[in-house]
Amino acid sequence: METENFGMVAISVTVLATLLITANYFFGPKYDSREPPVIHQKVPYIGHVIGLLQYGLRYFEVLSTKHPLPAFTLQTLGKKVYVVNSPDLIAAVQKNAKALSFNPFISFVSPRIFNAGDEANKIIHDNIDGEKGPWGLLHDTSRGMHIALAPSDSLDWMTKTMLTKLEEHIEPLVVGNNEVELDLYKWVRKGITVASTEAVYGPKNPFNHKPDLEDAFWDFESDITMILLGIAPSITAWKGNNARKRFIAGLVEYFEDNGPETGSDLIRARWEANKRYGCQQYAASFEIGDLVGVLINATPSFFWMLLHIYSRPTLLEELRAEIAQATESTTTGNTTTQSIIVSKLKEYCPLLLSTYQETLRIQTHNTSSRWVTKDTVIADQYLLKAGNVIQMPGYPVHMMPSIWGSDVESFNPHRFLKIEKADKKSKDKSQKQHPASFRTFGGGATLCPGRHFATAELCAATAMMLMRFDIEPLHNGGTWVIPRYKYGKLASSVPPPDRDVKVKIKTRKGLEDVRWQFAFEGSVSKFEVFGG
Repeated sequence: METENFGMVAISVTVLATLLITANYFFGPKYDSREPPVIHQKVPYIGHVIGLLQYGLRYFEVLSTKHPLPAFTLQTLGKKVYVVNSPDLIAAVQKNAKALSFNPFISFVSPRIFNAGDEANKIIHDNIDGEKGPWGLLHDTSRGMHIALAPSDSLDWMTKTMLTKLEEHIEPLVVGNNEVELDLYKWVRKGITVASTEAVYGPKNPFNHKPDLEDAFWDFESDITMILLGIAPSITAWKGNNARKRFIAGLVEYFEDNGPETGSDLIRARWEANKRYGCQQYAASFEIGDLVGVLINATPSFFWMLLHIYSRPTLLEELRAEIAQATESTTTGNTTTQSIIVSKLKEYCPLLLSTYQETLRIQTHNTSSRWVTKDTVIADQYLLKAGNVIQMPGYPVHMMPSIWGSDVESFNPHRFLKIEKADKKSKDKSQKQHPASFRTFGGGATLCPGRHFATAELCAATAMMLMRFDIEPLHNGGTWVIPRYKYGKLASSVPPPDRDVKVKIKTRKGLEDVRWQFAFEGSVSKFEVFGG
């Protein structure tokens, strides 16, 4: 009986393999020698599918590390994936925004992420590629966001609102000479969530008035990969699916209460676009994408930046000395107030900005995606055929010694200071740092419009923490042990840690009776970031 069963299994496997090979031969994508070279699969025909199921989008990093080529092709049963790693080729892809478009991915993702129904999907997709002219919900929303998030009075308002709200989150850490013990990532997550949403939604911020919405959003985020895959999310992502309903309900109340009237120019721009195209009833659902953009990367970025700095005592003291130049002290009666002047951080704290960018370089594990809408030759080098997908993983570019130096795998907080100095000296454009070599914020038509806000809020928040507190790990004998990444987050560029870090926080010695605050003089929103 066992021999018979084994024979039947062998026959079934042989038949299945034959069918796969035959189907791929007749219906699979044909390779053109002008395309990037093919990386063959360990398991014929389905090897890359297995790799993607095992590693997620990090599979492109794994292959790029193993095969350090400017570009290569992955052949699957139905499509090809072109993986592009060279900054020159990435820049060429970004310049071909119509032929190599991101918009088809919006068509794929929006029904899954918003779950707003067929009518909402129809409105989103109407003229999504702009072929009928500069109009449509996507066009108008994107334009309004770029205007609101560009360095301006609008962005200054958002930055000031965020940092003022963050002060309220930081203040309970002050308990005289006593220490506060907490889970650092959990504390960071709450602070970024409440303060950043306040900057968007204003005084009627539902995340402030309904604290349970914070947990609802992050429960949704924890299941976002299965939700994006769209495989029975009510079952495979039941927790996130139910959480989405809860925080959408809170946002519905916000819009019903005319929340945008007192909110940021950003939320007003989105609300006006929704009204223009008759989809006010879907506005709360559409906010999901923007909440992901505001919260999902800023939270781990702040966490990793604090860890990198506090685990390096010399860097900590360098930064404190630098930030002190952007700080003013005043005394009224018996009260001394130290004010961190946010606008002066840009001028007096180049090491702080370099440390921030180095944190992003080391921690970024994103990939930029494009859909090939018509046959295109990039950089007079490679043919990309219509109907296939382009993936541009950031980490392999961030780990290229030819771009970043021989210490590329090490955290070097001074790296971007050296790059800026070298670029200023060089008159030859080809010798300057390639603008497409820093991938955290993407590039081209999809360059993150929120990069200025993220940079201002995180640099200022970090400056306040460094100046006010000493932070030590609670365990491991006071030695910092940096956690690993929690991979598998399809929507995030900067992955969170795989575990929290318990710390003890104490007001710096001699500063127990000092009051601290952010001060705002002139524009506070224009922080120059490399590549953006």
